[in-house]
Amino acid sequence: MRFLSIIFSLFILANGAIASSQYKENLLPNFATTVKDRDGNTIGFFFSKHFRLYSPIEEIPKNLKFAVISAEDARFYEHRGIDPVGLFRAAVKDITSGKIVQGGSTITQQLAKLIFLSPQRTLKRKLKEIGIAKELEAKLTKDEILELYFNYVYMGSGAYGVKSAAKTIFGKELKTLNLTECALLAALIKGPEYYNPFKHPKRALNRRNWVLKQMYENHHITKNIYLNAIKQPLGILQSPAKPRTAGYELDFIKFMAKRIISGEELYNKGLTIKTSIDSSLQKFSQETLSKYAKKYSKTNKLPDLQCAGMAMTRFGEVLFVVGGTDYKKTKLNRAFQILRPIGSTAKPITYLSAFQNGISPYDYIENTPIELPMKIKRSNGKEEEFWRPQNYSSRYKKYVEVKDGLRKSINVATIHLAMKTPKKVKNNFKKFEFTKGDFNLSYVLGSFPANLYRILRAFSAIENGGVLYKPYVIKEITDKHGKLTYKGNPSFHKVSDTKNIAILRTIMQDVVKTGTARRISYLTEKFDIAGKTGTTDNWRDAYFTGFTTSFVMSIWYGRDSYKTLWKGADGGRLSAPPWGKIAQQICSIYGCGKFTPSYEEIVKNDYPLPSLPIKSDIDEFLKTISMDANTANLSFLNVTTK
Repeated sequence: MRFLSIIFSLFILANGAIASSQYKENLLPNFATTVKDRDGNTIGFFFSKHFRLYSPIEEIPKNLKFAVISAEDARFYEHRGIDPVGLFRAAVKDITSGKIVQGGSTITQQLAKLIFLSPQRTLKRKLKEIGIAKELEAKLTKDEILELYFNYVYMGSGAYGVKSAAKTIFGKELKTLNLTECALLAALIKGPEYYNPFKHPKRALNRRNWVLKQMYENHHITKNIYLNAIKQPLGILQSPAKPRTAGYELDFIKFMAKRIISGEELYNKGLTIKTSIDSSLQKFSQETLSKYAKKYSKTNKLPDLQCAGMAMTRFGEVLFVVGGTDYKKTKLNRAFQILRPIGSTAKPITYLSAFQNGISPYDYIENTPIELPMKIKRSNGKEEEFWRPQNYSSRYKKYVEVKDGLRKSINVATIHLAMKTPKKVKNNFKKFEFTKGDFNLSYVLGSFPANLYRILRAFSAIENGGVLYKPYVIKEITDKHGKLTYKGNPSFHKVSDTKNIAILRTIMQDVVKTGTARRISYLTEKFDIAGKTGTTDNWRDAYFTGFTTSFVMSIWYGRDSYKTLWKGADGGRLSAPPWGKIAQQICSIYGCGKFTPSYEEIVKNDYPLPSLPIKSDIDEFLKTISMDANTANLSFLNVTTK
């Protein structure tokens, strides 16, 4: 039967079997996308089914070519897809053995099977294989055939293609493999599981040494090199290196990538995505935030405490994304996948609005208890006819300086201030992209839902003199051939005048120096910092968001159950300390300096002289908001924010 098969195959060769008309590019399989950090280091992969990395023929080491050809098809460069000598030798072997023990397939035939056919050993399939092999040889060069073969072949341990095998088995880039490593890869092709070096190291070693012998006998290496090579150990990793496909920063990258390209492109087209992520900073930030979470959890007996953190350069390049204490335990990315009230993080918008309306930081604003006739529904289900916002400290003075309202994060004073310019505050919340235009008075205390992504976006405008930068993480996307297909650029627009932003920034510097974030005031001796703490009702969320001349960063602690952390668990106590640790690390890498104009210049030149106390007029406020009914809608109250 085997002899009949050979005769029929030769007949097909003579008459030209019809095979696929596709060229090399269309014959290539699906490839994983490689994700790199800002320094070009690989941080992960995205793929739908098989872990396969594209490698053009130019990247294939010569030793790997020689090893595979020696082991699989020594006459590869001499035949045109079908090797009659090899077929005859295989047939003789089969007859003498009484069974099919040697396939006699060339590399081209193997490629035909990998692309188009099933692994069944039948006459019908063999004839198709021969016909397709002939067509492949007619359409492709030898190097193109090798390239397809090296990218298709399964190498065991979940690795498809030689490039992914190099990473999986040796933890190396393909181009860096030495002779013995190349020989081992060639050895695996015949039986990737049977010769699996992690499961059967002795078999793998013997097979590798056999490949080295074939290389010597085919004059690809000298005798001395061969004798030295067979003495070498396998040199593999302790266990297969599984491709990293998920993590807090990778999930964010994937989310942002799907805004640019389709899922089909992301998972199957062999792209390379270069990002702005700083891998070392990602690791440091995760460890720091998790360490503090563990400390807080132990002290206050909170097993479900979670953290989140995100930072970007002043021009919007995201440096790290932490979405929880441990990705292995919780995949939810709290940096951008959830929306929660942000507390006093929102207060700078109200103060900026006041400055834009001519109110001075040295003016005095009321800080007396306030009662607004607005029907509200409390979290306990009870309805009340009035809203009575309260100060975090439960202390009240008749008047406080406007700047101290922000520095000390005084709720009632902030409400009084917002009542003077409600339309301006509403417009600024929209301009700074905290909201889409919806607004009620409780928003000035941060009752609206947001996340760290939105907070960074808004605070970037305070850092950049009124120019808002949207966070972005994808810097470049190239196709599998290295051609640039997408270039990421900063997206920005002006949302405020520079002078009033500068005045706001100086008060936010005071928040760090002497205000609610004074626990990190020690850093101001090294570089300038401005920021704002945020704590939500009943101490459910603790934030600190700050910026330097180099970056904006926001940190959050809370519970997924939305239960109280503990009494007094505010942003200054929980979130500012780890922010400070991470800030020092960022500044050591990217540098941090002094704001311009300086704090002293702004205080001296731009702060107007104090005027008479500003008294709120509730009736006038209610008349103002009557033109906008939604402004009076207080569906969610946040009365203990700090």
